[in-house]
Amino acid sequence: MTGSRIQFSGMRCVIYFAWLWALCAAQEEQKVANANNEFGFRLLQKIPASSEVNVFFSPYSVSTALAMAYAGARGETQQELYDSLAYSSAGLAPDHVHNAHAQHTQVLKSPSSSTLLVANTAVVQEGYNVLREYLHTLNQSFGAEASTANLADEQSLRSINEWVKHHTDGKIEQLLSEPLSSDARLVLLNAIYFKGLWNTPFHSASTFKASFFNAGTERVEIDMMHGQITAGYARDDETNSDVVDLPYAGLDYSMTIVRPRDRTGADALRQVLTRQVFRRFLSELSETVVNVALPKFKIEGEYKLKRPLSLLGVSKAFTKDEADFSGISGSRDLFVHDVVHKAVVEVNEEGSQATAVTGVIIYTQSAFVGTPFVVNHPFLFLIRNRQTG
Repeated sequence: MTGSRIQFSGMRCVIYFAWLWALCAAQEEQKVANANNEFGFRLLQKIPASSEVNVFFSPYSVSTALAMAYAGARGETQQELYDSLAYSSAGLAPDHVHNAHAQHTQVLKSPSSSTLLVANTAVVQEGYNVLREYLHTLNQSFGAEASTANLADEQSLRSINEWVKHHTDGKIEQLLSEPLSSDARLVLLNAIYFKGLWNTPFHSASTFKASFFNAGTERVEIDMMHGQITAGYARDDETNSDVVDLPYAGLDYSMTIVRPRDRTGADALRQVLTRQVFRRFLSELSETVVNVALPKFKIEGEYKLKRPLSLLGVSKAFTKDEADFSGISGSRDLFVHDVVHKAVVEVNEEGSQATAVTGVIIYTQSAFVGTPFVVNHPFLFLIRNRQTG
């Protein structure tokens, strides 16, 4: 979401979607999970938000796609990504990152009552040489296969969007709306799909029309689910909010809902929500019977993340003359043009479906030499005799 305004049944809600909250057995795997979560909360605070905008995204998808770029970064570019992806704050040593991701990828495949599917791939421009070592790392650490295509033509656009549609169960039909520039050399893609049934379903007969307050002030009528559910519940006076943790069947996953007590308090809550605060919420949870009234909703979001990521400290990766992705091609000819992300979530009486996809679009520095002079807005001109002036 670059800041799209999403409405459904007249309802605008602010949703900060930070998954996957993975609990891993091994220490290195846990560090990757901690880094993902830390990165998610940092990114949350950098994405533009207002009472008119629903904010919904998957930090796991974004961080995984960027981790594939990190695998080919070197020097200061790698250090910036290392810090921005929160590997440093999680205590994950640089030489352990790839192996930790490999272990983490396997953990995500563990059997569960909920469905969780993760896919990664790399699409390389035809005729462009990528180091075998880099492709091997993508395969071993992320399970990513590589393919080649002419990234500037319509067929590659269709192929990428077909991959997106397939790996998001058709919930996201396209990530790219037009072919890429002739400067495109590599697209790194991550897709994640989740489907979970509530441990205690809401009954459709109990769903009723109720008021929802857009921006805390504008009353609209929406479909409100209702049920008495045994769930974790906490009151957090420090953030002036209440928390409920609704489990999915099998208890491997849950939806944690943080509701500010003030109807207009969502943005203030967003500003103070960190991984540490969230962990405090979880530690305060106490299982009890909760009389839950929760809206049915579906939200679709789309983001261009270059600006938010720059605010997190990712600078050199986006800068032509400074980026160092020599671990991809063997030379410093690449930079990240943009990071694009789409996410969809639907919540109803039976459970939830959520999916997201991220693309890291990598360009080569243009072969043109000289000072850029692009005439793309109104201009003045004169025709003159070069001898007389």
